[in-house]
Amino acid sequence: MAIRLIAFALLVSSWQIVFILPTAAQTADESASPTAPLDWSGVTIEIEEQPLESDSNVETTARHYKYKKYSNVIFAKGDDYRLLCDIYMPVGKGPFPAVLAIHGGAWQHGSKVNMLRHAWKLAGSGYVVLAINYRLAPDHRFPAQIHDCKHAVRWIRSKSEKLNIDPNQIAVFGYSAGGHLAAMLGTTDENDKLEGEIEEGLQKYSSRVQCVVIGGAPCEFGWIKSRALVGWLGESPEENPQLYATAAPITHISPEDPPFAIFHGSADDVVPPESSKLFHDKLLAAGIDSRYESVVGKGHLATFTDTSWLDDAIEFMDEKLNRKHHE
Repeated sequence: MAIRLIAFALLVSSWQIVFILPTAAQTADESASPTAPLDWSGVTIEIEEQPLESDSNVETTARHYKYKKYSNVIFAKGDDYRLLCDIYMPVGKGPFPAVLAIHGGAWQHGSKVNMLRHAWKLAGSGYVVLAINYRLAPDHRFPAQIHDCKHAVRWIRSKSEKLNIDPNQIAVFGYSAGGHLAAMLGTTDENDKLEGEIEEGLQKYSSRVQCVVIGGAPCEFGWIKSRALVGWLGESPEENPQLYATAAPITHISPEDPPFAIFHGSADDVVPPESSKLFHDKLLAAGIDSRYESVVGKGHLATFTDTSWLDDAIEFMDEKLNRKHHE
């Protein structure tokens, strides 16, 4: 247990080491230059068309859609922040189902670029993918992150025609801290008081999703006995146990929740597999369709970088979203 606590406290460093080049590039992309970022409304965006089959480094599924990419689109603004997303749109008639992709990084680091390879595969399988940034701790502590994710779902629905999506077919996919946020999207509603301030014009749109895919996700915090998460939550579990309960997806499970597919490396020594397994068991007890897959022999980062398990995730989303293909 002590080893896992230390590893979780060092999760930020692990993510930085693995993703140092994409994160640096993303910082450059998001600087205040004349060409970036781009506001979705009223701006002509240059489209980068990327046929999936041409990239030999990306594993492909049976479907091979070409797709268009919109980079650095603004989807939220505040007094002291501006949130960007990358949008991957399959070429075809549509409307397509959508996937909100949420990066990890201990709620303190990382960016939408971390989800690049997963977005390639999902878009190539006929999903409109929105890989988002969200506010990061310690400058923005919980619940800022889930507020941003819920805003993103509403924003997607408000732009469904332009995005060529079916607003009733929205999935969420996240890994590690992103998996936690995806699970929170799946288990919380207006009654949980985690919606945040809803932007004018978006009140009529729901923040609920139709299915959830999570990997390596901390779904409860009973295994945290130190100050490892103080940078994100502001207090230790001993100081404020109710805060940790509120931040845990397992607390909010109800029979109305959407189907879940849960993936976790059996050798994960950063987030214990028992955390997501407990969550899975409680989903089942509540009558929720939940599937658990142990990625045998893989650790936390190795499971993330091995995208082969995404094939099973895509099959799950196809089934739960009653997937219809539009070539």
